Amino acid sequence: MKYFSILILTIVFSGCSTLKNNEVQLSDNYNQLVQEVKEGDIVQNRYKYFTSNYLKEVNPEDANSKLLLKLSNYINKEISHYQILYDSYGCLSINGIDESKEPLSLHIEYKVENNMWFINYIFVSFLESSSNYVIKPTCPRDAEAKILETMHNN
Repeated sequence: MKYFSILILTIVFSGCSTLKNNEVQLSDNYNQLVQEVKEGDIVQNRYKYFTSNYLKEVNPEDANSKLLLKLSNYINKEISHYQILYDSYGCLSINGIDESKEPLSLHIEYKVENNMWFINYIFVSFLESSSNYVIKPTCPRDAEAKILETMHNN
């Protein structure tokens, strides 16, 4: 009986780890974007990473507008990241340090289109200190609403 219980527990835990391994990692998608930005190919390959709705706001000829494609440039060093997945969208929060050594959190909403994950919305939180880093995934609209609420209450 003892060996049977161990066998059952082993099967249950291996099944859980298999499910975990099959889960989409939004950070992998983000890291591919980072590589495209580093290689200078993001303007040409923007359709691989962003929804058409997001790209409506981007003029590839305008330097300021291109910043919306090069969102990974905000983070000089990544500290941590968290994700949450829903049926047709997911959110990735990345804590990091910018070029000025200041803390920030980048919040990215991904949307599923044609069985692929695309960036649909972003929000960058510039933080007063690293103690304000997020400790769980926060969708960008929620992070934005929280900041606006805090500003309104002050």
